[in-house]
Amino acid sequence: MVEPQAARPGAAGFTSHGLAEGAILLFVLLWWSTARGLPAFVLPGPWDVLRTFGTLLVEPSLLIHVGVSFARITAALVLTMALAIGLGLAARASDLFAAVLEARILLVLNSFPGVGWAILGVMWFGVSNGTVIFIQVAIVLPFCLIAVLEGFRQIDADLEEMGRSFTRRRWRSFTRVTLPLLAPFLISGLRVATGIAWKIALVAELFGAQTGLGYLLVQAQSNANAAMVFAICLVIVVIVFALDRLLLRPLAQAYSRNQGGSS
Repeated sequence: MVEPQAARPGAAGFTSHGLAEGAILLFVLLWWSTARGLPAFVLPGPWDVLRTFGTLLVEPSLLIHVGVSFARITAALVLTMALAIGLGLAARASDLFAAVLEARILLVLNSFPGVGWAILGVMWFGVSNGTVIFIQVAIVLPFCLIAVLEGFRQIDADLEEMGRSFTRRRWRSFTRVTLPLLAPFLISGLRVATGIAWKIALVAELFGAQTGLGYLLVQAQSNANAAMVFAICLVIVVIVFALDRLLLRPLAQAYSRNQGGSS
């Protein structure tokens, strides 16, 4: 009896990748054929968007706006993670604060509209870099905070106790034992927060900035430059994809291996 040939391990992956690439190609073709019958200010063609995208990444005056948005989001994410860890530590030290944080504060932060934070930020702080960073921190904080609180709940108390037995310095025990145990949850929260931060970056900069991609978006709207709008959105997609693929996903996989799991 002849046994059926085993499928090659990479065959399924190759097929799924081929289908994904084919779907993208089909989408681009449909986009191109639709754009041919419409004015450029309504729907520009793929080539016009790609050309504008290249200009954004090459022309210094435009590239500065990309860099400014990137710097603001980086600062906002660092502040958000620091604040989330601080609140998580406070909740760990006090059952009363933990109950208030999870039952009341987190509920408000989760349900408060992002546009509301944007309007309040401009009213409180005016138009500045600080306003944009404040808006991003306020919107992203609950996602990071949920990950941090869950991480602290999952930490092995025996491992922490063992770490404290080797040193009397709390900071050393925290950085050498607690923080590595918390890292998988921090990275998971950071992956979600990064995508959301870039999504809301334009909204924050629309309200509270005179530089950055949000500012360019306002200029594109004023000039009816739809190609620039598409190009700005494409820049964000590329940046988020690159950050996740080159930095965040490898970190998540590394810490998952250390924890005996997989990402």
